[in-house]
Amino acid sequence: MLTIKEVANRLGVHWQTVRNYIDKKELKSYKVGRLVKVKEEDLENFLSKQNDTKDEKYNIEIELRYFVENRKSLEKKILDIGGIVNYHGHIIDHWFIPNHIKNREDHDIWFNKKRGTGIRIREQDNGYTGKITTSLEAKKLTSAMNHNTFLESEISVENYQQTRDFLELLDRKEFITIDKDRVIYKIENFKIVIDDIKNFRVGVEIEIENASTRDEAIKNIEGVATKLGLGEKNKTPISITVSAMDTLAKF
Repeated sequence: MLTIKEVANRLGVHWQTVRNYIDKKELKSYKVGRLVKVKEEDLENFLSKQNDTKDEKYNIEIELRYFVENRKSLEKKILDIGGIVNYHGHIIDHWFIPNHIKNREDHDIWFNKKRGTGIRIREQDNGYTGKITTSLEAKKLTSAMNHNTFLESEISVENYQQTRDFLELLDRKEFITIDKDRVIYKIENFKIVIDDIKNFRVGVEIEIENASTRDEAIKNIEGVATKLGLGEKNKTPISITVSAMDTLAKF
């Protein structure tokens, strides 16, 4: 069972906020001696209800991520199980964080525990035509420490430099640039995204578009991964971008 402080750390909130959830009967708790504690399953139920009531103007993204050594072999397996190429292009992602973040530890506390909002400018050349489109995205975890589900929103912007200047006025700095060749395959209601990242590795994200629950989504995604020969040894618990930080980030 979890203490109030441990629950607060999981949620990325103050301990008094957790007490408020308990007092309002939103989060179930138990008295253990003189302490108030929360069961893991009750916290999961609480998070599930929180996610269900998110504002519908945002997208909830459920995904699992893997690294692969042989991209060609993976793509052959995708085609063998009926995958169809939905997109191929060149993408450069510029990620911005608050100026006060000075190192990886600061970042992990801010993004993972406090659920800070990462901001990305994306320059995208669809089909390698030379025509660049630019977008701005805000992205955060739906619950602390859980990189399987994100809350995100995206808009089109004029260009990279103009948007960067705007973010710098908001005390944000660019700290990592991800330059990648991206291929997206569609299989029924699944999307398989292959990112071949310059000076890093080949990462794979498998997403599902429709699932009644998060647990069902994860189970179905793992089923597709198994068909592709991807297992626990390939899986990364954190996003591909966060995984690339040790190699590419400049705080």
